[in-house]
Amino acid sequence: MSSPFAARPGSEAGQNRTTFRSSRNRFYEGAAAGATALIVDDDPRNTFALTAVLKRGKMLVVTANSGPVALEILQNRVDIGVVLMDIMMPVMDGYQAMAAIRQRPRSAELPIIAVTGKAVTGERQRCLAAGACDFIAKPIDTVALLTAIRRWLLAAATHLPPS
Repeated sequence: MSSPFAARPGSEAGQNRTTFRSSRNRFYEGAAAGATALIVDDDPRNTFALTAVLKRGKMLVVTANSGPVALEILQNRVDIGVVLMDIMMPVMDGYQAMAAIRQRPRSAELPIIAVTGKAVTGERQRCLAAGACDFIAKPIDTVALLTAIRRWLLAAATHLPPS
């Protein structure tokens, strides 16, 4: 017997689940497996949630709770494939951290995805101007996040712009 809460085939909820499963499966089937992500966020709850999503995709995860810690990690590691950068952090906000990352020759082309709860008009453009290559608003749309990570990792691996 099916659950009364299950989505009906052909319904919008059913289509959204199908889209989510398809995107999730493409991500988890290896597009990001083995890649290392640096999550920069001062809220341990966000770090925990993002880490869980990425580890299911067999990604390696490194975390930093501030911009200066992220810069130190990037200075000492060459295996970081993508950065998920929170914007609103104390000491050094995400804009400053992204700008500092872009000033380093070794990190100039590193994919940085801004992940922020500050989803006001113009925020996407401000993040891109600061050095992000993509923008995801909180609460996180997992499909959008996984799609962006996959797209930017593939672009970095092939040295082509993302499609």
